[in-house]
Amino acid sequence: MPIRTVILGNGGRGKVYADYIKRHPEQFELIGVADIDGSGDFTDWRDALSKRLRAELAIIALPDRLHYAAGKLALKKGMHVLLEKPIGCSWDECRGLLALVERTGKYLIPGYVLRHTDQYRKVKEILEAGTIGEVLSIHHLNAVSYPKTVQAFCRGQWSKTDESGPMILTKCSHDLDLIAWWLGDKKVLRVVSMGATKLFKPDNAPEGSAETCGKNCRADECVFRDEGEKCVYKCGADVVNYQSTLIESEDGPLVNFELEAITARRGRFTRFFGTKGTMLVDEGLVRVREFGKDEVAYEFQAETDAHGGGDDGLMQFIYEELSSGRNRAKEIVEETVRSHYLAFMAELSRRIHKVVCKL
Repeated sequence: MPIRTVILGNGGRGKVYADYIKRHPEQFELIGVADIDGSGDFTDWRDALSKRLRAELAIIALPDRLHYAAGKLALKKGMHVLLEKPIGCSWDECRGLLALVERTGKYLIPGYVLRHTDQYRKVKEILEAGTIGEVLSIHHLNAVSYPKTVQAFCRGQWSKTDESGPMILTKCSHDLDLIAWWLGDKKVLRVVSMGATKLFKPDNAPEGSAETCGKNCRADECVFRDEGEKCVYKCGADVVNYQSTLIESEDGPLVNFELEAITARRGRFTRFFGTKGTMLVDEGLVRVREFGKDEVAYEFQAETDAHGGGDDGLMQFIYEELSSGRNRAKEIVEETVRSHYLAFMAELSRRIHKVVCKL
């Protein structure tokens, strides 16, 4: 029988999941959609969690600040939950949801699509096979790109930390989930992180700029101009423009994670350095170089295309997991929530200018 599903939030992510359900009616049945704009069956997401709908799965794609409240209510009403990242905007919220999963036995699966792509599954397979030996260090870069940063993190809903969360959580929990997945059961010992808001501040606004891009703005050469939008230098954004994080684990590789918001190219790039070789991961390309052997390359769907197939991969994973008869709810949420712990450790380190060993 298809899994009876409600979707909370009919924006970009909500529509992605709705499209999958439409293409796979044998797996899921969409029985309700909620969105404040009136485009769904409900305008209040709480109504979509009504017991009369008898939903088995709630897909939560609401604004970040509502993730905890919606996830908490859905679990209490006996539903499994697919919750877009972050699952909580504080570590206390994350711990609260962990406790609910233990109490209810229901699944809470963060929307971490990248670990469900063919590309990153191949990376994990190569690491577990020991092809490049023991991994000594991992260098991982998330190059956000200046168009994405300007749109979402200067003018958009993730521009202010107090209203959404730090950028290393709201944007980079995908990256930290991959890192936690690669580390496996290695205990994290220390995290140190540095970063700042340097470019998009009023003092850096070009001469002649106005509060809003348009006819009153005289900064004709500004590459960030967008007619009718707020000036990127004056919109009050306080998220970082760059952040460097070192993660040391017990008997594991040293991880160097770079968040760069102001880049020409968008993408994720990873370098694994092992005792028997190296592995280079680019957009849609994995190259393995064992010492003394020719390079072996694997090509995959690019991440910019439906998250490299991860959108469908995540939904397929959820269907298989909920239909299997087993219950790995506690195991899965404990594994994937490690990314949030790393994000909060890194942000704390950045703010207090100290090495952090635990929260």
